[in-house]
Amino acid sequence: MLSVNLKKKFAAKNTADFTLDVSFSVSRGITVLMGASGAGKTTILRLIAGILTPDEGFINLDSQVFFDSSKKINLSIQQRNVGFVFQDYALFPHLTAAKNIAYGIKDKNLKTEKAREMLALFHIEHIAERLPSEMSGGEQQRVALARALASNPKIVLLDEPLSAVDVETRSKLLDEIEMAQKQTKIPFLYVTHNEAEAKRLEINRIVIQKGRRQE
Repeated sequence: MLSVNLKKKFAAKNTADFTLDVSFSVSRGITVLMGASGAGKTTILRLIAGILTPDEGFINLDSQVFFDSSKKINLSIQQRNVGFVFQDYALFPHLTAAKNIAYGIKDKNLKTEKAREMLALFHIEHIAERLPSEMSGGEQQRVALARALASNPKIVLLDEPLSAVDVETRSKLLDEIEMAQKQTKIPFLYVTHNEAEAKRLEINRIVIQKGRRQE
């Protein structure tokens, strides 16, 4: 289970300061994080992953402490072993699909085998040697999902991963995301503002508004 208590203040130049102050727990399955643009959803994912650091609070995943301001614990991104699927895919443009997937795998002896396994999981073996520029949007997203799972993460964070694909591709990818979660049995925290996606995926729903959780 993921348990978080996060506080982070951001100073703004042209608008009022923004403060994120949320607490919640995420169990197995898929938890949907909903809210309008600017509510703080992406910031929450970045704090969990270690890309940003909270001002205070804690982040615990099962028995591991990622962050605890009172105990001065703050694990690095690498130590947290979190799978992250970015909205813009964030694929390396100079690497093939297979090499993108294998990039985060620490054991060099497993890179090829694990990449092949992930390509098969998402039915994209045929694009193994293609560069991102040679892939469709749906193919790029499948590579991003495969890369997030390839290092056997403890949790997967998905930041509006389907916002750039068409309705038909979105439906197929939602099926594959559900399938991947059931197969890996690890928590998925899925950010979206799309109500149809939320209803399709959610086991649990957390609504964020202006940096606060809405009960």
